[in-house]
Amino acid sequence: MNTISGILFFVAFLPYVVTIVNGQTVPSPLSWAIWASVDSLALVAMIKKKVAVGQLVGAVSGAWIVTALAIIYGKPEMRLMEWVAIAGALVGIALWKIYGDSIFGIVCSQIAVFIGALPTFAGAYANPGQEDALSWCIWTASCFCALLAIKKWTLADALQPLTFTTIEIVMVLLVVVKPLLL
Repeated sequence: MNTISGILFFVAFLPYVVTIVNGQTVPSPLSWAIWASVDSLALVAMIKKKVAVGQLVGAVSGAWIVTALAIIYGKPEMRLMEWVAIAGALVGIALWKIYGDSIFGIVCSQIAVFIGALPTFAGAYANPGQEDALSWCIWTASCFCALLAIKKWTLADALQPLTFTTIEIVMVLLVVVKPLLL
């Protein structure tokens, strides 16, 4: 399930990239830059702890591509929420560096990942059509596979898939369910 999760997560980037290039999806450059950076650091920490990383490999690979596209095609806005996201990510990374513990690093990185999602949540809430619903649904399916792949329910093993699942579910609620209710 871990491998399936990674493949699904990467595959979900394909329609997302197409919709970005076609101008249908307007990604938050800040969210994606934070996700790509922090997920890369979390991947290193999780490899050090020898925990399953299939989903994170797919996430890091695609997130760097989307970050580049978000910078080119996205709407770079620096509102209070963006500053909070940057500060949260930097504090999490700094604490990880100061304490040097892989598990602490995983916790800090996942807090930073969630904080990094706030600009995307705000954008999707304000305009659900600016996000690709198909991609968010596939990412959510990947998350459920990742949850099923957890062998040991420890902080090191479970926090990343739980964080991703929470983000993906919120996004599906915003870009799929909310428009249906309107």
